[in-house]
Formats: sequence, structure tokens, C-alpha cells
Amino acid sequence: MTDLFDLTGKVAIVTGAARGIGQSIAIELARQGADVVVSDIIPEEGTIVQIKKLKRKAIYVKTDISKKKEVENLINETIKQFKKIDILVNNAGIYIAGNVSDFPEENWDKTMNINVKGPFLCSQAALKYMKKGASIINVSSVAGIEGSAGGAAYCASKGAIRLFTKALAAEVGALGIRVNSIHPGLIDTPMTTGLDKKMKDAMLSKFLLKRVGQPVDIAGPAVFLASDASAYMTGSEIVADGGWICAL
Repeated sequence: MTDLFDLTGKVAIVTGAARGIGQSIAIELARQGADVVVSDIIPEEGTIVQIKKLKRKAIYVKTDISKKKEVENLINETIKQFKKIDILVNNAGIYIAGNVSDFPEENWDKTMNINVKGPFLCSQAALKYMKKGASIINVSSVAGIEGSAGGAAYCASKGAIRLFTKALAAEVGALGIRVNSIHPGLIDTPMTTGLDKKMKDAMLSKFLLKRVGQPVDIAGPAVFLASDASAYMTGSEIVADGGWICAL
């Protein structure tokens, strides 16, 4: 019987893969057989080493996904090294807290440029080389489904990615290219370490599973969406939040 999760021979690009969720996704894709392009604006923290331990090929390409020329370089380096693109995981993102009443315009623009413009630029550039059977996975957030005080910019950006996913799926479905989104809840990553403990505890009390998520909890859905196990899914969303939304 064919292994529906087998990604042998596939080439994946994962943005924001230096650490956290992106790192875990990159490693788990490699574990299933994919060669991986690790993209981030910061130096990668062992992602390449771990992928190579799995006997898969990997390269690191420093990329600010909000800049078109750097995105084009990312795609060009991928094609130069691997000749094709089968999987694109738009994971890179930032969170800047603040109320609308006094939120700096530059912080709003930065959030939108990275969280929304970035996935647009990466998808646009990658689609030139993607063929039938390819998969684009956008990492949104439960914040893209439910709003929260003090997070208007982040919520707006992740909500935009939720609908960008569905619109792009409608656009490329006839080509046999699938586009889906993942909506993580509170995940233990460098981006969430700065959250106030009181806030974390209040959030945790509402989770049905009573624990903070780990990066691998998001890597699993990403592998599923990258593989033939989800071959009949496009324009769909997977919520991986420990039961946060269900408990609201």
C-alpha cells in the first residue's frame, strides 16, 4: 500500500524556518523524505544540521519576505539547486502587540508587509515553477478567526491570510495546485516567550487540552497538507489550537 505521507523526491520551501514552528515543519517534511530550502531573515539555528541527519538535502537562503527581490532570489536559488518546487510553506510572521488607539503606523505597516505581503510575494514567485500536485500551505492563526484586544494588527494580518488562502485556492485549483491554511493557537516559540505569564495562564485555562502547543503540533498538520493524504483538500483550514476556539 502506498504511504500517503511519503514526500520522497519532493522539494519544499519553508519560510521562517530558522527556529520555532518553521524549524519543526522543515524537519518533519524532511523526515518524510523532502529536500528542504530553509528561509529566514535570521541565521538558522541547527535546522540544516537536523535535516541532513535525516539524509535529506537542505540549503539556507537568507530572505526578507517583504522584499520582492529577496523573494525572487529565494526562488531562483531553489530552482538552481533543486530544479523544482513542490511545496511552499508560508510560515514567517511577526507579532507586535498594541491597541489601535495608539498603535504606531510603522508597526502596522511592518506587520502587514511581513504577514500578508510576504506570503503573496512568495506564492506569486513560486507558482511560476509549481505544477499539478504542488501544495501551498499558509500558516495563519486562531487570531485570524477570532479577534483579541491588543492584537488588531496581527489579527487583521492573519485574517487576511485566511481569505488569501481561499482566493488563491480558487485561482489555481484548475491547475491541480492545492492551497490550504493552518491556524495555530498558543504555541511555545520564541515569538510567544514575551507574553505576560498572567495572560498565558488565562488563555491556558480556556484550552480544552490544558496545555500550550509545541511546534511539532503544527508540523503534523503541515506534513498532512503537503502530502497526498490531503489530496482532495484545497481552500480548507486546519485549526490546531488545543480546543481554544471550541471552548469560547
